[in-house]
Amino acid sequence: MQSASSSSRDVKPRDRRESPDNAGTRVALVLDAGGARSAYQVGALEVLLPALAESGTRPCVLIGTSAGALLSGVLAATAHLEAGEQVARLRDVLDQATKRHVMRPLWRQVPEVLARYTSETLGLSFFRLRGLFGTQPLARTLAQSIDWEALHRNVEEGVVDVAAVTATSVRTGRVVVFTESASPIPRAAPEYHGRFVATRLQVSHLMASAAIPALFPSVRVDEPAEAAGWYVDGATRRREPLAPALELGADRIMVVGTGALRPPDQDLDLDGVAVDLGDGGATLLGAVMDDPLRHDLRRLAEVNAMTQDAELAPSLRRHREGRGQSAYRTVPYVAVAPEDGEELARAAMEVFRANHGSLLRTLGDPDMQIMHRLLGSDSPLQGELLSYLLFDPDFFDAASEFGRRDAQRWVEDHPDLWRTEGLPEPAS
Repeated sequence: MQSASSSSRDVKPRDRRESPDNAGTRVALVLDAGGARSAYQVGALEVLLPALAESGTRPCVLIGTSAGALLSGVLAATAHLEAGEQVARLRDVLDQATKRHVMRPLWRQVPEVLARYTSETLGLSFFRLRGLFGTQPLARTLAQSIDWEALHRNVEEGVVDVAAVTATSVRTGRVVVFTESASPIPRAAPEYHGRFVATRLQVSHLMASAAIPALFPSVRVDEPAEAAGWYVDGATRRREPLAPALELGADRIMVVGTGALRPPDQDLDLDGVAVDLGDGGATLLGAVMDDPLRHDLRRLAEVNAMTQDAELAPSLRRHREGRGQSAYRTVPYVAVAPEDGEELARAAMEVFRANHGSLLRTLGDPDMQIMHRLLGSDSPLQGELLSYLLFDPDFFDAASEFGRRDAQRWVEDHPDLWRTEGLPEPAS
């Protein structure tokens, strides 16, 4: 396995100069959750990061959640490189994130899962079942593929102002933003359901952020001591994905999601179709992955409109100051996420049928077929679930191509990259 640090001395460092128009601009890159769908984000970044570099700036605040946290770690470790080389390293890491480098084979876990489940049933708390899939391979992959010393050095030298990942405390449900920065970190605003914790990022922080509840084991974080405890996926309780970037003083936000940018069309006839476990899981994932980002982008556009209203802005500023809060400000944004929420699901089903549907393929690697059956193989939403768990190179290729296409479309529609108003309505 190639380390992200390999041959880094042979690569030309990033030119840190900024154009006069963008001097001092604090750009945040927010990467949302998505599991195997993170390949979509990699494809989008292959377009967006070079476009941002051409405009004379770069993301200096990196915030990731779940799979987005893993990508943020790679970007923080390679932030000293040119944008083209940085996305190439990102792609290298994605190519390593196949199933055997992410989770243990199910057949090897059955005895342990049964033993832990029996222990829970008998009330023996010292041998708890914390997840169905062992993720020890993912921990090894992160340790080897991310140049952790380069990450810390980039933060210390100011190449990256902030590298942060979000995780959810199992016991309290509070969102914790583990934040590495050379500068003091802010106290979260009272309305933000979370807190920033200064730390030196480690594998455990990224693993905690990506621990999908029930599927992946919860992760024990020991550092820093003030936030020690058990954590799961940062997407499970985060209500405002863009809030940490704003709290950290971002002047502009670039966000890449993996859920649908717009809600699906309503087909009321589907409400009468029988459902199973897979449908329930897909509905839950949609609520966690899609809705918060859509809501936050809409709210950001509404605040931008108010700050640009000459009559409303002064009274809004006085109202905020009277409550001891900082004034709202206009924050331009880039938002790339799938327009068609079912496109990735269809691609996942096609790859599954091609690579895991035959008897021969099932005998060689039964895990995906077993998971497919357990979650309800006839579910119309089965592809939605598989798209989060299908760590398959062919699915990565399809998803990343979608990301490149959507990011290129954004760049073509926004020559200066940025937007302040709400997203346009889809064409009828």
